[in-house]
Amino acid sequence: LRKFELDISGSFLNPDCSNSPYPALLVNNQFPAPTLRVVKGDDVEIIVHNTDTTLNASVTVHFHGIRQYGTVESDGVPDLTQAAIPPGQSFTHRFRVIDQTGSYFYHSHVSFSDDTVQGAFIVYENEQSMPDSDEHDHKPLMDGSYQYDGERILQLSEWWHQGFMEREAYYMSKNFIYDKGADSILMNGRTVHQSNHNSSLEMSTKNDCPGYSVIDVQPNKTYRLRIIGAQTFRTLAFGIGQHKMTVIESDGQLTKPYDVDWLEIGPGQRFSVLIHTDDMEDDDSDNVFPIATSYRWRHRPPGGHTENGFAYLRYSKSKKPRSSTLYKPVLPEKNDELPEFPQENQPDWFWRDIAPLEEYSDFESTFLSAPADRTIKLRSTSSKQADGITRYLMNGRMPVERERPILMDFMQGRLRADMVHQDVDGYALDRHTFPIKIGEVVDIVLQNTKSGRNCLIHPWHTHGHSHYMIASGPGEYLHTEHGDVRNYPTPLFRDVSMVYPSDAEESGGCGWSKIRIYADNPGIWAIHCHITSHMMQGKMAVLEESPELI
Repeated sequence: LRKFELDISGSFLNPDCSNSPYPALLVNNQFPAPTLRVVKGDDVEIIVHNTDTTLNASVTVHFHGIRQYGTVESDGVPDLTQAAIPPGQSFTHRFRVIDQTGSYFYHSHVSFSDDTVQGAFIVYENEQSMPDSDEHDHKPLMDGSYQYDGERILQLSEWWHQGFMEREAYYMSKNFIYDKGADSILMNGRTVHQSNHNSSLEMSTKNDCPGYSVIDVQPNKTYRLRIIGAQTFRTLAFGIGQHKMTVIESDGQLTKPYDVDWLEIGPGQRFSVLIHTDDMEDDDSDNVFPIATSYRWRHRPPGGHTENGFAYLRYSKSKKPRSSTLYKPVLPEKNDELPEFPQENQPDWFWRDIAPLEEYSDFESTFLSAPADRTIKLRSTSSKQADGITRYLMNGRMPVERERPILMDFMQGRLRADMVHQDVDGYALDRHTFPIKIGEVVDIVLQNTKSGRNCLIHPWHTHGHSHYMIASGPGEYLHTEHGDVRNYPTPLFRDVSMVYPSDAEESGGCGWSKIRIYADNPGIWAIHCHITSHMMQGKMAVLEESPELI
């Protein structure tokens, strides 16, 4: 049994050294929130206290990627599995980590407070594979067939020069026009906004500026870098100057080694990569390597670098890391030190090539080749309503506001699984869910449509289940034409998958992805776009899975 307490309080933050702090929520007075480490098979108890007296914000906490077998009440989704926690109250999560290891994270699921209520949640195979402490390298570590000398966490996030409640008011009102994106890209909660870039190596005049994050490593070692895609809007490219990366994990599943110069990371995705350090130079300035990011899938040319999404990898002979920040200009003086990114977007190249570390079991092979028991098509369309607000319509339906969590309606007998009225697309009209049954093979088609003039990329996250991406294509999915398409030879078991944009057809369809789940976890489970503004505007559906068995 591992116990944690998370104390969520209101504050004002200035993580990018801009000219003003903005209101935000902290966890245990920290941003990013503290890393939680557990072992597969552990029982976990996490008490979330909302002690905010500054912003009057309600919260929940979702453990992203943890499947919550048998504990749907701990999934942390407001209006589905619990009520949001108001200031002055607490909520206790209790769950067992069943058959999962790898890199996960936890975040708020209310409004835009996930900007800062976010922290890593790491699951180890056993006690021996856990590091002794953060960034202290005292013993070699193992995971599967991979051995490395230490591990580090790098958490990507975004920062707006606007309070998160003010942002919510903008997105949900008739004043919304478009997503303008964050002002800064943070790594481990820090950067330097371009308005404060300085050509000198030191920024001693800004003593209150935390500077860029630094990851300390020793020379001639191998490190596992756990990359947490906790950003809530942009899809980013990520690379480390003069260092190749070997991907070994995606969303909790170990993969066959896959060498890359850069990595595309969408909101909610996680990766582990191995990096190998070289000899240490005598000159300290030659032992610092830039970590950089690039925007992907924006409607302007890709390539280049973000305005301020930088950090540094630093060689040090000390086993104990030095200061975790470093004041440097936004771009190194030698431009060839920066990692390079492609000038063109490249959909799916990575996912069609990479494979799980272990061969598929007999069950997985049968499951992946079997016909689906049920296919659900989720077609989401952004639409401006008569009153001027913008909402995503799911299969033509407006998002609903619930009086109370639907899980409570089932537990207290107001809803029954055997009394349901379904529409032709499988939607339950009386409870606004898509019912599925235990033991079913369920295919879910995620259909992109144009949003205004453009077709956008969307990262879809499944609660309660990981899934396999089995097919994708351009335009509109038609079951009679595309039902048998399989174009991912070795799909991974993950919980976030991209729906890449394509040219739009006359119907407005502009790209689709088909994911497959095995219904083995009775509950009420969200499936949604992990761009928070899109989810808030309605890009979300609910799977009702054999609720009589909860």
